[in-house]
Amino acid sequence: MKVLAIETSTLTGSVALLEIPPSPLCQRGVMGGFVIGEVTLSVSLQHSERLMPAIADLLRDAAVAPSEVDLYAVAIGPGSFTGLRIGLAAAQGLALAHDKPVVGVSTLEGIAFHGVYYPGVVVPLLNAYRNELYWGLYRGVGGVPKVLEEDRVSPVEELISWVRHQSERCLLLGDGLKVYGERLMAELGPEKIDLAPAHLQNPRGAHIAVLAVEKSRQGHQPEPLPKYLRRPG
Repeated sequence: MKVLAIETSTLTGSVALLEIPPSPLCQRGVMGGFVIGEVTLSVSLQHSERLMPAIADLLRDAAVAPSEVDLYAVAIGPGSFTGLRIGLAAAQGLALAHDKPVVGVSTLEGIAFHGVYYPGVVVPLLNAYRNELYWGLYRGVGGVPKVLEEDRVSPVEELISWVRHQSERCLLLGDGLKVYGERLMAELGPEKIDLAPAHLQNPRGAHIAVLAVEKSRQGHQPEPLPKYLRRPG
């Protein structure tokens, strides 16, 4: 199975191509999977200018025709409204053109993949502006993140209150730390939280691909609709 994944939720986009053999060892889309190639899109240009050329270059370099892709995966948000629309339109257009399925994956779930082996609660964060964060609650189970509660958007104070009342340590990660990392550490302290390093802050197309395969194998292929969590505007 070849999977092409598109992640355009944030200013740092990603496109990935994975090959996942139909093996009993690959029950969760993790064991036996190979990243054929992955491209990080420049934050200096709009995703609309970079996305389709990046996909074409990735497939060409891998000697894979678009018709050979078996599954398209796309991050559905939350995140940049414009970025999400661009990514969803590209994934749906390619899937329709080649009569292949497309699976949507939460952006926060994809970020949480960075922390699947963390022993506590994994809390991915994205800057939602207006003194708010998009955030979710996950736990690593069998090498993939499992949802503990639905993704949400709230003032940063609500996240701080939630963490304070937890008995488990929490791993915070995502671009929300660029804005609120110092405040969160100052108010919660190292006894309550761990902050992921910089290289684990950005969403990755490869993670979106693996999670899409997981959902597909479970017979769960949600319609790829944008997950804004609040109205655009």
